[in-house]
Amino acid sequence: MKLQTSLLFLAFISGFQVFSQVEFSGNFNLKGLYSNKEKSPFWFYANQRGRISEQTNFAGLLSGKMEYDLSQKSSVELGAGVLYQDDHLNDDFIDELYFDFKYSWLQIVGGRKQEPEMYNGLSATNENFAWSLNARPMPGIQIQSSRPVYFNENEKFGFEFSWEEYLMGNDRFVKGARLHAKSLYLIYNFDKKWQLKGGIRHFAQWGGNSPALGNLPGGLEDYFKIVLGREGGENAPATDRANVIGSHLGTYELYITKELTSGNFKFIYNHFFEDGTGSRYVNFPDGRYGIHFQNNTTKKIFQSALYEFYYTRDQSDGRTIHGHDAYFNNFTMFKSGWTYQKRIIGLPFFDYSEEKDMVVGNKFLAHHIGVEGNFSNHFVVYPYKFLATYVRKDGAYNKRYTPNRDEIYLSYEMGLLNEPFKLRIMLGAEYSNVSKPVYGAGLSLSKQF
Repeated sequence: MKLQTSLLFLAFISGFQVFSQVEFSGNFNLKGLYSNKEKSPFWFYANQRGRISEQTNFAGLLSGKMEYDLSQKSSVELGAGVLYQDDHLNDDFIDELYFDFKYSWLQIVGGRKQEPEMYNGLSATNENFAWSLNARPMPGIQIQSSRPVYFNENEKFGFEFSWEEYLMGNDRFVKGARLHAKSLYLIYNFDKKWQLKGGIRHFAQWGGNSPALGNLPGGLEDYFKIVLGREGGENAPATDRANVIGSHLGTYELYITKELTSGNFKFIYNHFFEDGTGSRYVNFPDGRYGIHFQNNTTKKIFQSALYEFYYTRDQSDGRTIHGHDAYFNNFTMFKSGWTYQKRIIGLPFFDYSEEKDMVVGNKFLAHHIGVEGNFSNHFVVYPYKFLATYVRKDGAYNKRYTPNRDEIYLSYEMGLLNEPFKLRIMLGAEYSNVSKPVYGAGLSLSKQF
Protein backbone atom coordinates (compact mmCIF):
# COMPACT_ATOMS: atom_id res chain seq x y z
CA MET A 1 0.00 0.00 0.00
CA LYS A 2 2.84 2.36 0.87
CA LEU A 3 4.57 1.46 -2.42
CA GLN A 4 1.40 2.24 -4.41
CA THR A 5 1.00 5.55 -2.58
CA SER A 6 4.61 6.46 -3.28
CA LEU A 7 4.26 5.62 -6.96
CA LEU A 8 1.10 7.72 -7.23
CA PHE A 9 2.84 10.59 -5.50
CA LEU A 10 5.83 10.39 -7.86
CA ALA A 11 3.49 10.25 -10.88
CA PHE A 12 1.65 13.33 -9.60
CA ILE A 13 4.90 15.25 -9.09
CA SER A 14 6.19 14.23 -12.54
CA GLY A 15 2.92 15.26 -14.15
CA PHE A 16 3.01 18.58 -12.34
CA GLN A 17 6.59 19.19 -13.51
CA VAL A 18 5.61 18.42 -17.11
CA PHE A 19 2.57 20.68 -16.87
CA SER A 20 4.65 23.45 -15.34
CA GLN A 21 6.90 23.38 -18.45
CA VAL A 22 3.94 24.25 -20.62
CA GLU A 23 3.79 27.91 -21.63
CA PHE A 24 0.40 29.56 -22.07
CA SER A 25 -0.24 32.86 -23.77
CA GLY A 26 -3.23 34.67 -25.17
CA ASN A 27 -4.59 37.82 -26.71
CA PHE A 28 -7.81 39.77 -26.36
CA ASN A 29 -8.69 42.46 -28.89
CA LEU A 30 -11.65 44.80 -29.36
CA LYS A 31 -11.96 47.03 -32.41
CA GLY A 32 -14.52 49.73 -33.19
CA LEU A 33 -14.75 51.45 -36.58
CA TYR A 34 -16.67 54.43 -37.91
CA SER A 35 -17.07 55.60 -41.52
CA ASN A 36 -18.98 58.36 -43.27
CA LYS A 37 -20.24 55.74 -45.78
CA GLU A 38 -21.76 52.27 -45.48
CA LYS A 39 -18.33 50.80 -46.26
CA SER A 40 -15.03 51.54 -44.55
CA PRO A 41 -11.87 52.87 -46.22
CA PHE A 42 -9.96 50.18 -48.11
CA TRP A 43 -7.14 49.43 -45.67
CA PHE A 44 -9.57 49.11 -42.75
CA TYR A 45 -10.82 45.78 -44.14
CA ALA A 46 -8.25 44.64 -46.74
CA ASN A 47 -5.49 42.31 -45.51
CA GLN A 48 -7.14 42.05 -42.07
CA ARG A 49 -6.99 38.22 -42.02
CA GLY A 50 -10.70 38.02 -42.87
CA ARG A 51 -11.59 39.45 -39.46
CA ILE A 52 -13.02 42.75 -40.75
CA SER A 53 -15.46 43.25 -43.63
CA GLU A 54 -16.38 46.41 -45.52
CA GLN A 55 -19.40 46.99 -43.22
CA THR A 56 -17.89 45.98 -39.87
CA ASN A 57 -18.41 48.49 -37.06
CA PHE A 58 -17.35 46.33 -34.13
CA ALA A 59 -15.23 43.19 -33.87
CA GLY A 60 -13.79 41.15 -31.04
CA LEU A 61 -11.11 38.44 -30.97
CA LEU A 62 -10.06 36.10 -28.18
CA SER A 63 -7.17 33.73 -28.88
CA GLY A 64 -4.75 31.59 -26.94
CA LYS A 65 -2.04 29.00 -27.40
CA MET A 66 -0.12 26.40 -25.44
CA GLU A 67 3.54 25.65 -26.21
CA TYR A 68 5.51 22.68 -24.94
CA ASP A 69 9.10 21.65 -25.68
CA LEU A 70 9.22 17.89 -26.21
CA SER A 71 13.02 17.89 -26.47
CA GLN A 72 15.85 20.21 -27.44
CA LYS A 73 14.91 19.78 -31.10
CA SER A 74 11.15 19.30 -31.01
CA SER A 75 8.12 21.21 -29.75
CA VAL A 76 4.36 21.24 -30.08
CA GLU A 77 1.94 24.16 -30.09
CA LEU A 78 -1.85 24.11 -29.78
CA GLY A 79 -3.84 27.22 -30.57
CA ALA A 80 -7.41 28.45 -30.86
CA GLY A 81 -9.21 31.71 -31.45
CA VAL A 82 -12.82 32.88 -31.65
CA LEU A 83 -14.02 35.91 -33.59
CA TYR A 84 -17.06 38.18 -33.45
CA GLN A 85 -18.18 40.64 -36.18
CA ASP A 86 -21.35 42.66 -35.80
CA ASP A 87 -22.25 42.33 -39.50
CA HIS A 88 -21.61 38.58 -39.82
CA LEU A 89 -23.55 37.06 -36.92
CA ASN A 90 -24.22 33.74 -38.64
CA ASP A 91 -20.74 33.17 -40.07
CA ASP A 92 -18.16 30.70 -38.79
CA PHE A 93 -16.73 32.24 -35.62
CA ILE A 94 -13.59 30.04 -35.48
CA ASP A 95 -10.61 32.25 -36.29
CA GLU A 96 -7.98 29.60 -35.51
CA LEU A 97 -7.91 26.00 -34.34
CA TYR A 98 -4.65 24.16 -34.96
CA PHE A 99 -1.71 22.09 -33.83
CA ASP A 100 1.86 22.95 -34.83
CA PHE A 101 4.64 20.36 -34.48
CA LYS A 102 8.31 21.18 -35.07
CA TYR A 103 11.31 18.88 -35.18
CA SER A 104 14.59 20.54 -36.04
CA TRP A 105 13.86 22.23 -39.43
CA LEU A 106 10.66 20.26 -40.15
CA GLN A 107 7.25 21.77 -39.33
CA ILE A 108 3.79 20.15 -39.57
CA VAL A 109 0.68 22.29 -39.08
CA GLY A 110 -2.85 20.88 -39.02
CA GLY A 111 -6.14 22.77 -38.79
CA ARG A 112 -6.83 26.46 -39.37
CA LYS A 113 -3.89 28.72 -38.51
CA GLN A 114 -3.27 32.36 -39.38
CA GLU A 115 -0.16 33.05 -41.49
CA PRO A 116 2.69 35.08 -39.96
CA GLU A 117 2.86 38.77 -40.82
CA MET A 118 5.78 39.78 -43.04
CA TYR A 119 7.51 43.09 -43.82
CA ASN A 120 6.18 44.54 -40.54
CA GLY A 121 2.67 44.58 -41.99
CA LEU A 122 3.63 47.11 -44.67
CA SER A 123 3.11 44.97 -47.78
CA ALA A 124 -0.06 45.12 -49.86
CA THR A 125 0.02 41.32 -50.19
CA ASN A 126 2.25 40.05 -47.34
CA GLU A 127 3.79 36.80 -48.61
CA ASN A 128 3.58 36.89 -52.39
CA PHE A 129 1.37 38.05 -55.26
CA ALA A 130 -1.07 35.13 -54.93
CA TRP A 131 -1.15 34.55 -51.15
CA SER A 132 -2.01 37.46 -48.85
CA LEU A 133 -3.68 38.13 -45.50
CA ASN A 134 -6.91 39.26 -47.17
CA ALA A 135 -8.89 36.06 -46.54
CA ARG A 136 -9.26 33.82 -43.51
CA PRO A 137 -6.98 30.78 -43.31
CA MET A 138 -8.35 27.59 -44.83
CA PRO A 139 -8.45 24.37 -42.78
CA GLY A 140 -5.85 21.88 -43.93
CA ILE A 141 -2.38 20.47 -43.36
CA GLN A 142 1.03 21.99 -44.06
CA ILE A 143 4.34 20.16 -44.19
CA GLN A 144 7.19 22.61 -44.59
CA SER A 145 10.65 23.73 -43.58
CA SER A 146 10.59 26.13 -40.64
CA ARG A 147 14.00 27.53 -41.61
CA PRO A 148 16.51 27.15 -44.45
CA VAL A 149 18.04 23.68 -44.78
CA TYR A 150 21.68 23.84 -45.87
CA PHE A 151 23.64 21.16 -47.68
CA ASN A 152 26.89 21.81 -45.78
CA GLU A 153 28.19 23.39 -42.59
CA ASN A 154 29.33 26.63 -44.19
CA GLU A 155 25.65 27.40 -44.97
CA LYS A 156 26.33 28.57 -48.51
CA PHE A 157 23.68 26.66 -50.43
CA GLY A 158 20.32 25.48 -49.11
CA PHE A 159 16.61 25.23 -49.71
CA GLU A 160 13.12 25.77 -48.27
CA PHE A 161 9.97 23.90 -49.20
CA SER A 162 6.28 23.45 -48.42
CA TRP A 163 3.57 20.92 -49.27
CA GLU A 164 0.02 21.96 -48.36
CA GLU A 165 -3.53 20.62 -48.74
CA TYR A 166 -6.63 22.66 -47.88
CA LEU A 167 -10.42 22.46 -47.90
CA MET A 168 -12.14 25.42 -49.56
CA GLY A 169 -15.61 24.84 -48.05
CA ASN A 170 -19.09 25.07 -49.51
CA ASP A 171 -19.56 28.84 -49.72
CA ARG A 172 -18.61 28.91 -53.40
CA PHE A 173 -19.75 27.82 -56.87
CA VAL A 174 -17.98 24.43 -56.66
CA LYS A 175 -18.85 23.12 -53.23
CA GLY A 176 -16.25 21.04 -51.44
CA ALA A 177 -13.40 22.11 -53.70
CA ARG A 178 -9.87 21.37 -52.50
CA LEU A 179 -6.65 23.31 -52.83
CA HIS A 180 -3.21 21.82 -53.41
CA ALA A 181 -0.20 24.08 -52.84
CA LYS A 182 3.54 23.54 -52.87
CA SER A 183 6.71 25.60 -53.04
CA LEU A 184 10.44 25.17 -53.47
CA TYR A 185 13.05 27.88 -52.95
CA LEU A 186 16.82 27.66 -53.41
CA ILE A 187 19.05 29.85 -51.25
CA TYR A 188 22.61 30.96 -51.90
CA ASN A 189 24.58 33.04 -49.40
CA PHE A 190 27.39 34.81 -51.26
CA ASP A 191 28.74 35.89 -47.87
CA LYS A 192 27.31 37.00 -44.55
CA LYS A 193 25.89 40.18 -46.12
CA TRP A 194 24.43 38.98 -49.45
CA GLN A 195 21.70 36.37 -49.93
CA LEU A 196 19.93 35.24 -53.09
CA LYS A 197 16.66 33.32 -52.77
CA GLY A 198 14.57 32.16 -55.71
CA GLY A 199 11.87 29.62 -56.36
CA ILE A 200 8.35 28.78 -57.40
CA ARG A 201 5.00 28.48 -55.67
CA HIS A 202 2.17 26.51 -57.25
CA PHE A 203 -1.57 26.39 -56.40
CA ALA A 204 -4.30 24.19 -57.88
CA GLN A 205 -8.05 24.05 -57.15
CA TRP A 206 -9.59 20.66 -57.82
CA GLY A 207 -12.39 18.26 -56.89
CA GLY A 208 -15.75 19.18 -55.40
CA ASN A 209 -19.25 19.29 -56.84
CA SER A 210 -20.17 21.72 -59.61
CA PRO A 211 -23.83 22.68 -60.18
CA ALA A 212 -23.06 22.72 -63.91
CA LEU A 213 -20.82 19.63 -64.28
CA GLY A 214 -21.59 17.48 -61.24
CA ASN A 215 -18.82 15.75 -59.29
CA LEU A 216 -15.41 16.82 -60.55
CA PRO A 217 -12.45 14.40 -60.61
CA GLY A 218 -11.33 13.92 -57.01
CA GLY A 219 -9.64 10.52 -56.73
CA LEU A 220 -6.05 9.56 -55.92
CA GLU A 221 -5.10 9.27 -59.58
CA ASP A 222 -6.58 12.71 -60.21
CA TYR A 223 -4.59 14.10 -57.28
CA PHE A 224 -1.30 12.98 -58.81
CA LYS A 225 -2.31 14.69 -62.06
CA ILE A 226 -3.04 17.86 -60.12
CA VAL A 227 0.39 17.72 -58.47
CA LEU A 228 2.14 17.22 -61.82
CA GLY A 229 -0.09 19.58 -63.81
CA ARG A 230 -1.30 16.87 -66.19
CA GLU A 231 -4.43 16.73 -68.34
CA GLY A 232 -7.54 14.99 -67.01
CA GLY A 233 -8.70 11.46 -67.78
CA GLU A 234 -11.99 10.13 -69.15
CA ASN A 235 -13.89 11.20 -66.01
CA ALA A 236 -12.77 14.83 -66.41
CA PRO A 237 -14.66 17.62 -68.24
CA ALA A 238 -13.64 18.24 -71.85
CA THR A 239 -11.62 21.36 -70.97
CA ASP A 240 -9.58 19.38 -68.42
CA ARG A 241 -8.91 16.63 -70.95
CA ALA A 242 -7.69 19.22 -73.45
CA ASN A 243 -5.58 21.23 -70.97
CA VAL A 244 -4.73 20.37 -67.35
CA ILE A 245 -7.02 19.06 -64.66
CA GLY A 246 -8.25 21.66 -62.17
CA SER A 247 -7.52 25.41 -62.02
CA HIS A 248 -3.83 26.29 -61.64
CA LEU A 249 -1.85 29.44 -60.86
CA GLY A 250 1.48 30.30 -59.32
CA THR A 251 4.41 32.64 -58.90
CA TYR A 252 8.09 32.67 -59.76
CA GLU A 253 9.82 34.52 -56.93
CA LEU A 254 13.19 36.19 -56.46
CA TYR A 255 14.50 37.88 -53.30
CA ILE A 256 17.91 39.54 -52.86
CA THR A 257 18.93 40.61 -49.36
CA LYS A 258 21.80 42.95 -48.56
CA GLU A 259 22.81 43.50 -44.94
CA LEU A 260 24.28 46.82 -43.88
CA THR A 261 25.52 48.11 -40.54
CA SER A 262 22.34 50.12 -40.04
CA GLY A 263 19.90 47.49 -41.37
CA ASN A 264 19.13 45.40 -44.42
CA PHE A 265 17.59 45.86 -47.85
CA LYS A 266 15.46 43.25 -49.57
CA PHE A 267 14.66 43.38 -53.28
CA ILE A 268 11.41 41.59 -54.20
CA TYR A 269 10.22 40.19 -57.52
CA ASN A 270 7.16 37.96 -58.14
CA HIS A 271 6.15 36.87 -61.63
CA PHE A 272 2.54 35.65 -61.73
CA PHE A 273 1.24 32.96 -64.09
CA GLU A 274 -2.01 31.06 -64.61
CA ASP A 275 -1.19 28.92 -67.65
CA GLY A 276 1.61 27.86 -69.99
CA THR A 277 1.91 31.29 -71.59
CA GLY A 278 2.43 32.95 -68.22
CA SER A 279 4.90 30.30 -67.08
CA ARG A 280 6.91 31.05 -70.26
CA TYR A 281 6.87 34.80 -69.45
CA VAL A 282 4.61 35.70 -72.38
CA ASN A 283 2.70 37.91 -69.91
CA PHE A 284 5.80 39.86 -68.81
CA PRO A 285 5.99 42.41 -67.11
CA ASP A 286 2.99 41.37 -64.97
CA GLY A 287 3.88 40.80 -61.34
CA ARG A 288 5.13 42.40 -58.15
CA TYR A 289 8.28 44.50 -57.73
CA GLY A 290 9.46 45.88 -54.42
CA ILE A 291 12.19 47.02 -52.06
CA HIS A 292 12.09 46.80 -48.26
CA PHE A 293 14.40 48.36 -45.68
CA GLN A 294 14.57 47.16 -42.08
CA ASN A 295 16.44 49.18 -39.47
CA ASN A 296 18.56 47.12 -37.09
CA THR A 297 18.15 49.62 -34.25
CA THR A 298 14.84 49.50 -32.40
CA LYS A 299 12.56 52.40 -31.51
CA LYS A 300 13.65 54.56 -34.44
CA ILE A 301 11.33 57.09 -36.08
CA PHE A 302 11.74 55.14 -39.33
CA GLN A 303 11.93 51.49 -38.31
CA SER A 304 11.16 50.04 -41.74
CA ALA A 305 9.90 51.16 -45.13
CA LEU A 306 8.56 49.38 -48.21
CA TYR A 307 7.77 50.32 -51.80
CA GLU A 308 5.87 47.94 -54.10
CA PHE A 309 4.77 48.19 -57.73
CA TYR A 310 2.08 45.85 -59.09
CA TYR A 311 1.21 45.36 -62.75
CA THR A 312 -1.42 43.05 -64.30
CA ARG A 313 -2.33 44.86 -67.53
CA ASP A 314 -0.57 42.52 -69.99
CA GLN A 315 -2.13 39.07 -69.33
CA SER A 316 -0.59 37.68 -72.59
CA ASP A 317 -3.07 39.97 -74.31
CA GLY A 318 -3.74 38.62 -77.80
CA ARG A 319 -0.19 37.43 -78.46
CA THR A 320 -1.14 33.72 -78.43
CA ILE A 321 -4.30 31.67 -78.87
CA HIS A 322 -4.30 31.31 -75.08
CA GLY A 323 -4.05 35.07 -74.46
CA HIS A 324 -6.34 37.18 -72.26
CA ASP A 325 -5.45 35.26 -69.10
CA ALA A 326 -8.24 36.74 -66.92
CA TYR A 327 -6.26 36.50 -63.66
CA PHE A 328 -7.91 34.96 -60.58
CA ASN A 329 -10.89 33.80 -62.70
CA ASN A 330 -11.94 30.42 -64.06
CA PHE A 331 -15.08 30.73 -66.17
CA THR A 332 -15.37 27.04 -67.12
CA MET A 333 -15.53 25.27 -63.76
CA PHE A 334 -14.28 27.15 -60.69
CA LYS A 335 -16.41 30.24 -61.25
CA SER A 336 -15.72 31.71 -57.80
CA GLY A 337 -12.13 32.11 -58.90
CA TRP A 338 -9.23 32.71 -56.56
CA THR A 339 -11.37 33.46 -53.51
CA TYR A 340 -12.17 31.94 -50.13
CA GLN A 341 -15.36 32.80 -48.26
CA LYS A 342 -15.98 35.52 -50.88
CA ARG A 343 -12.64 37.22 -50.34
CA ILE A 344 -9.67 37.47 -52.69
CA ILE A 345 -6.94 35.07 -51.53
CA GLY A 346 -4.10 36.99 -53.16
CA LEU A 347 -3.38 40.66 -53.73
CA PRO A 348 -6.55 42.52 -52.60
CA PHE A 349 -6.58 45.06 -55.48
CA PHE A 350 -8.61 42.60 -57.57
CA ASP A 351 -12.33 43.44 -57.62
CA TYR A 352 -14.68 40.61 -56.62
CA SER A 353 -18.47 40.76 -57.16
CA GLU A 354 -20.38 38.82 -54.52
CA GLU A 355 -23.54 39.07 -56.63
CA LYS A 356 -21.86 37.46 -59.67
CA ASP A 357 -19.54 35.32 -57.51
CA MET A 358 -16.55 36.09 -59.72
CA VAL A 359 -13.64 38.47 -60.15
CA VAL A 360 -14.83 41.39 -62.28
CA GLY A 361 -11.69 43.54 -62.21
CA ASN A 362 -8.19 42.15 -62.74
CA LYS A 363 -6.31 44.62 -64.96
CA PHE A 364 -4.52 47.37 -63.02
CA LEU A 365 -1.27 48.96 -61.98
CA ALA A 366 -0.53 50.03 -58.42
CA HIS A 367 2.08 51.96 -56.47
CA HIS A 368 2.17 51.15 -52.76
CA ILE A 369 4.23 52.68 -49.93
CA GLY A 370 4.40 51.63 -46.30
CA VAL A 371 6.37 53.17 -43.41
CA GLU A 372 6.43 52.22 -39.74
CA GLY A 373 8.41 53.35 -36.72
CA ASN A 374 8.18 55.01 -33.34
CA PHE A 375 7.70 58.50 -31.97
CA SER A 376 9.11 58.62 -28.47
CA ASN A 377 10.25 60.76 -25.61
CA HIS A 378 12.27 59.70 -22.60
CA PHE A 379 9.35 57.84 -21.06
CA VAL A 380 6.81 56.72 -23.68
CA VAL A 381 7.03 55.13 -27.14
CA TYR A 382 4.28 55.76 -29.69
CA PRO A 383 4.48 53.22 -32.53
CA TYR A 384 2.90 54.14 -35.87
CA LYS A 385 2.25 52.66 -39.32
CA PHE A 386 1.38 54.55 -42.51
CA LEU A 387 0.15 53.07 -45.82
CA ALA A 388 -0.46 54.95 -49.07
CA THR A 389 -1.62 53.31 -52.31
CA TYR A 390 -2.49 54.50 -55.79
CA VAL A 391 -4.29 52.05 -58.12
CA ARG A 392 -5.27 52.58 -61.75
CA LYS A 393 -7.98 50.01 -62.54
CA ASP A 394 -8.93 49.09 -66.12
CA GLY A 395 -11.52 46.40 -65.32
CA ALA A 396 -11.19 43.12 -67.22
CA TYR A 397 -10.76 41.93 -70.80
CA ASN A 398 -13.95 42.78 -72.77
CA LYS A 399 -15.39 44.22 -69.52
CA ARG A 400 -13.46 47.46 -69.17
CA TYR A 401 -14.41 50.06 -66.61
CA THR A 402 -15.84 53.24 -68.15
CA PRO A 403 -14.19 55.44 -67.13
CA ASN A 404 -11.04 53.79 -65.83
CA ARG A 405 -10.85 54.04 -62.06
CA ASP A 406 -8.15 56.02 -60.27
CA GLU A 407 -8.20 55.16 -56.57
CA ILE A 408 -6.11 56.22 -53.58
CA TYR A 409 -6.10 54.35 -50.26
CA LEU A 410 -4.61 55.91 -47.10
CA SER A 411 -4.22 54.47 -43.62
CA TYR A 412 -2.54 55.68 -40.43
CA GLU A 413 -2.30 53.80 -37.13
CA MET A 414 -0.70 54.99 -33.92
CA GLY A 415 -0.31 53.54 -30.45
CA LEU A 416 -1.50 55.75 -27.61
CA LEU A 417 -0.99 53.40 -24.65
CA ASN A 418 1.17 50.32 -24.09
CA GLU A 419 0.33 49.51 -20.46
CA PRO A 420 -1.74 48.07 -18.85
CA PHE A 421 -3.24 47.43 -22.29
CA LYS A 422 -2.55 48.60 -25.83
CA LEU A 423 -4.70 51.35 -27.27
CA ARG A 424 -4.35 52.28 -30.94
CA ILE A 425 -6.08 54.88 -33.04
CA MET A 426 -6.76 54.33 -36.77
CA LEU A 427 -7.48 56.88 -39.47
CA GLY A 428 -8.28 56.00 -43.07
CA ALA A 429 -9.40 57.51 -46.36
CA GLU A 430 -10.32 56.28 -49.83
CA TYR A 431 -10.58 58.48 -52.92
CA SER A 432 -11.93 57.58 -56.36
CA ASN A 433 -12.78 59.41 -59.57
CA VAL A 434 -16.13 57.56 -59.77
CA SER A 435 -17.42 57.94 -56.20
CA LYS A 436 -17.35 60.30 -53.24
CA PRO A 437 -14.52 60.07 -50.68
CA VAL A 438 -14.71 57.59 -47.82
CA TYR A 439 -13.32 58.62 -44.44
CA GLY A 440 -13.00 56.47 -41.37
CA ALA A 441 -11.67 56.32 -37.84
CA GLY A 442 -11.31 53.56 -35.29
CA LEU A 443 -9.98 52.43 -31.94
CA SER A 444 -8.32 49.15 -31.08
CA LEU A 445 -7.98 47.90 -27.51
CA SER A 446 -5.88 44.79 -26.92
CA LYS A 447 -4.23 42.90 -24.08
CA GLN A 448 -1.68 40.08 -24.21
CA PHE A 449 -1.50 37.67 -21.32
